[in-house]
Amino acid sequence: MRRPILSLVFLCSVGLSSAWAHPHVWADVRTSLMVDAQGFITGVRMEWTFDEAYSGFALDGLDVNGDGTYGPEEIKPLTDENIANLAESDYFAMMRQNNKPLPHGKVTDYTQIYENNRLTLAFVFPLVTPADPRKGVFDYKVYDPDFFISFDYVKDDPVDVEGKLPQGCSWELKPFLSDEELEKKRNFLADKGTDWVNDTGEDFGSLFARPMVVTCGS
Repeated sequence: MRRPILSLVFLCSVGLSSAWAHPHVWADVRTSLMVDAQGFITGVRMEWTFDEAYSGFALDGLDVNGDGTYGPEEIKPLTDENIANLAESDYFAMMRQNNKPLPHGKVTDYTQIYENNRLTLAFVFPLVTPADPRKGVFDYKVYDPDFFISFDYVKDDPVDVEGKLPQGCSWELKPFLSDEELEKKRNFLADKGTDWVNDTGEDFGSLFARPMVVTCGS
């Protein structure tokens, strides 16, 4: 059986209606920007902690030894399935520089643990080619374009940086759109079809996601 995080459905079929779809899975998000010794961005480390209802459903039948707990070996088949199927949705993430999508590779260092009645999936989302932040604004977003899963950053320490950005560079996790900005997006999208993608790589879901932005210089 394919789990709900993996077997996504289009909740609505026309117009902006998909933007009002009700999520069925909730995930608390932490991310870490990964920077190498030369100050290049190599990717993003993801950590998603899912709600109790989804976690219980996903783990159903995986307690092989019947001891009431879920050890690493029992969870591993679910983790492997998650990672394999998430590839179909580009891992619900997008990295860009100068408003242009950057190609990503296959995820690495993936694992999943079960604590306090919730599953946490962690993995590295790498760039095919490291990005020099001094060559333009870099940003990334975590989101489900179909709004089946609600990805929300945690309040405390939502973003970290592994490594050191070049001198003069800084990062910021942008807030959600204001009511005014949201209304402008609604008006802009009102006559767009569900398959619409603009030249910045943004689709319906990405327009409503919080970007983590790296800028350099004044």
